[in-house]
Amino acid sequence: MLDRPNSASSDLTITKRPCCIIAELALDVHDVVLDGVVRWLVLDRALFREATRFILKRKGDAVRLRILGEDYPAVITGTTAEGYELRFDKPLDPDVVDDLVSRHLTDE
Repeated sequence: MLDRPNSASSDLTITKRPCCIIAELALDVHDVVLDGVVRWLVLDRALFREATRFILKRKGDAVRLRILGEDYPAVITGTTAEGYELRFDKPLDPDVVDDLVSRHLTDE
């Protein structure tokens, strides 16, 4: 899994908490929507795992992560076998992140 940088100057540094939130990833340029799950979520980043067997290598694509009907604009910052790491255009509200992760927390 890609690790987010831990910078002393960043006020967004938060420990990733594993979760399993059903979501969609919309690639606007290609008019494609991928079904999958969010594996971890923090204020400014998330890891989305496509539901298919294979992950296509992508980076720099503008996307929208749709969680429970709400769209969060983001950019794909990297791809691994674990999924797509996304950086949100604007940090999410801490209460929203805490609520989503707490309701969908996993042991993994």
